[in-house]
Amino acid sequence: MRGIAGEKTLLKRLNRSAILRLVWAEPDISRSAVAEQIGITKSTVSQGVAELEEMGWLKSGASESVSTPGRPSLPLTLAVENFALIGAEIRVGQINVVAIDAYGKIISHAQSSGDYRQVSQALEHLEQNIRAVLIDQNLKNRTVLGVGIGVPGPVDIVQGLVLRAPNLGWKRIALQTMILERLPELPNLHVDNDANFAVFAEYMFGQHKQSADLLYLYIETGIGGGLILEHRLYRGRRGFAGEIGHMTVLPNGARCSCGNQGCAETLFSAWALSDAYKKETGREVSIEELLGLLEQQDPIAKRLISKAGMYLGLFLGSLANVFDPRLIIIGGQFSRLSKYILEPADKEIHKRLFGDEFRSIRLEPCAFGSNAAAIGAAGYVWNEFLQNAEELPQLKRGGTKA
Repeated sequence: MRGIAGEKTLLKRLNRSAILRLVWAEPDISRSAVAEQIGITKSTVSQGVAELEEMGWLKSGASESVSTPGRPSLPLTLAVENFALIGAEIRVGQINVVAIDAYGKIISHAQSSGDYRQVSQALEHLEQNIRAVLIDQNLKNRTVLGVGIGVPGPVDIVQGLVLRAPNLGWKRIALQTMILERLPELPNLHVDNDANFAVFAEYMFGQHKQSADLLYLYIETGIGGGLILEHRLYRGRRGFAGEIGHMTVLPNGARCSCGNQGCAETLFSAWALSDAYKKETGREVSIEELLGLLEQQDPIAKRLISKAGMYLGLFLGSLANVFDPRLIIIGGQFSRLSKYILEPADKEIHKRLFGDEFRSIRLEPCAFGSNAAAIGAAGYVWNEFLQNAEELPQLKRGGTKA
């Protein structure tokens, strides 16, 4: 049973955690506003702020102009130069690693290419990229709070076990254990599905930051989905929630990498569009080349993108009928085609949406481009830290605002 001293210590930590979360959410907030919003006394706020400043988490800005007599209030901000978060994404042919600050700003970046269907090569290049970021001058005097690593498939997040990643050909890969064998010094390591992390880029740092309900489609070689419901990431019982790329749209359609037929991935993923263009012209094109063809008004590219947009909208209409989100974000390589694909998709959504006249669902492209999953992986670590910040480490000082 916890004694009175223990209760006081816990309360002090909870207050510090609440202050930290609020200052992150509302930079330049005053002490009096902190006290009012959290529901604690000004003296308790002052004590908590003093401790957080001493530990390197907060700093006070210039005096605010106030009309009331007495000592002026000093606005509070995070000392973002004292810490960093690292996020990584493993794709079929690319590994992307970023270090960010508390607001999603990239302060270091490393990238490599290879055949990452080979687990050994993926691990080797991932280690190299993470080490490159860790020794970057911009992280020299920062405390790294944690690392998130996204993969294109469902993950047992307790064990960091990749259950299945069809496009990588991975099955039951103990990725977290393998990474820690190479990089035992990494703090707070999290492994999860790339789309789950990508949605966190929007949730933590996007235009619709902290949106209660958010559906995210991460469309690359395959299609993944990330879903925020009532401010919580929904994974399902075993982590397979969001594997929407393998929902059947055309029962007798093309064969998918998962072995099924007519999956969504066969109709409006990056490879599906490339494959469709090749079947009609004999020419294989990348998303970049397809974008160029669309800008040149290529009739075949225009027809294919319109058809893909129709299937995307049909698909999203069904998802919206199930989850009723306020906002749907399209990310991954596909977001680069948003100028051409979102309009036909949006039209089809509203054809399929039950009770459309009572809803206000928005369809938007991702704001973070190809870095979304890596930024979101780091953002997820930061969110976990903010939600469980009773035990705060002493931070290094003197980092640079890259």
